[in-house]
Amino acid sequence: MSVPILARYPRIGTVPRIVVLISTRIVGGPAKGLLQVIPELRRRGRFEVVLCTFADRKGPDSPFMLAARERGIRVNVLHQRHHWDLGPLKELRELVEPAGTIIQTHGYKEAVFGLAVKRLSGRPWIAFLHGTTEENLKVRLYHRLDQELTKHADAIVSVSRELAERTVGPRHRAKLTIIENAVERPPQESLVPRRTLRQAWQAKGWVIGCIGRLSHEKGQAQLIEAAGRLVRQGALFTLVLAGDGPDRDLLQEKAQTEGVGAHVRFLGHMPRMDEIYANLDMLVLPSHREGMPNVILEAMQWRLPIVSTAVGAVPEMLVNGVSGLLVRPGDPISLARAIAAFMGDPEKAARMGRKAYEALYPRFSPERRAEKFESLYNRVLEAV
Repeated sequence: MSVPILARYPRIGTVPRIVVLISTRIVGGPAKGLLQVIPELRRRGRFEVVLCTFADRKGPDSPFMLAARERGIRVNVLHQRHHWDLGPLKELRELVEPAGTIIQTHGYKEAVFGLAVKRLSGRPWIAFLHGTTEENLKVRLYHRLDQELTKHADAIVSVSRELAERTVGPRHRAKLTIIENAVERPPQESLVPRRTLRQAWQAKGWVIGCIGRLSHEKGQAQLIEAAGRLVRQGALFTLVLAGDGPDRDLLQEKAQTEGVGAHVRFLGHMPRMDEIYANLDMLVLPSHREGMPNVILEAMQWRLPIVSTAVGAVPEMLVNGVSGLLVRPGDPISLARAIAAFMGDPEKAARMGRKAYEALYPRFSPERRAEKFESLYNRVLEAV
């Protein structure tokens, strides 16, 4: 016999409840942010957070579910028979039944449920906007759907002002709040480099890392072109691409065409990113478009010299020439020059890596982010 949802999630005293809805299998940017902030919100005790995600009833637990449970975060699984099954609406309505409940969504499918729950129950809805991709027509339509539905939310949250200006029309910007991503403070021993992977990669010279989904908007094609220029100039380096995606085959072909096949390592999806960072000498983010990339925060945490395109929130995170080198997107020549500048001056590279780390805390801490979440929740509850 199934246990009623409200019996499984009794109210904790009289604190307001936040029902968080995210549809993901992997621990990507939005999911990583929730796994950071929910334990901090729980520790502070001012709000009760109920984390919900979608899954097939017969499917195995996703990496996201497993990661949440490792952190002691209880996950309420909303079972669906297919991608657009609205069956979970009944369970969500029960979850938001207590007065003082807010529904919070992260994505286009979640926004469908957020709007439906808002209309059916009258509970306020907070919609989070994250970075967009353009890999095919279906994905572009999903992002467009997310933007249209988000207009009906009581509050809209973006990780960067650039993303908000690109996706939220002027009529709805009064509902907008910027809440930056965060990165946890690592235990001190994790900063000790573990160089074991460099041998497996047969790395020579500088080890340059590019971390992210292999797709057009991430700009890896321009990075490989830049690598070709560096090889022709006699630079000694190994380029490591960590991540997978629809452009992998094209990028592998491009590496051969540019004559850098022997210098590039395609690692695919890596579950333990700390081991990757520990083996890098530099991080490069060549994206055409971003929201607020967690990979920059993580590289800052590892004190790595960073070369990045000036996209999304990156110019708000790094000061060009002080804590990193920023170039125009889609410009492999400028990208190659910036990488060569670090390789030609290791002291400058190390100095900028230290400056990047010094800019992290407390601005990008989970504690600061939790404070902003709580402030937003209070404003939304006061408004209703």
